[in-house]
Amino acid sequence: MRNWKVRLTIAGLLAVCGAGAAEVGRTETLFVRLGGMPAVHAVVDDLWPRIVNDVRINKWFAEAAADPERAAAYRSKLASLLCQATGGPCQYSGDMVAAHAGRGITPEAFAAMASDIEATLEHLKVNAREKSEALALLGTLKPAVVSKDAAEGKR
Repeated sequence: MRNWKVRLTIAGLLAVCGAGAAEVGRTETLFVRLGGMPAVHAVVDDLWPRIVNDVRINKWFAEAAADPERAAAYRSKLASLLCQATGGPCQYSGDMVAAHAGRGITPEAFAAMASDIEATLEHLKVNAREKSEALALLGTLKPAVVSKDAAEGKR
């Protein structure tokens, strides 16, 4: 398994602006090849407990985890993000930069989340090619999620 930093820089669950929705020459989107909304919901259902229980990142999810309504809202936004980013029909209405601004998310925390997503995809037995594409899309979110100060070590 490659180092996450290398893997994420190669990337260029997940470009919010719609990048990566379909490869050139393909007729099916990643969304369709993954299995559509049932697959998106399976990812969210497997991923949520992973991140809530991951001591490397759960402090960023503690408020949502403690409130069932917030947890449901977070899971719904995550499903919309995954759906849209993989070329599905959903419209993600969030603002990734605004949602993560001032939260102090470090490159290490982003890598931990990425490893949880990879573990979910492996647990769900996602094919290697689709898993690689999904993880590559995830890498495109790093600039919107990681705090500039945290990335520069200015905590």
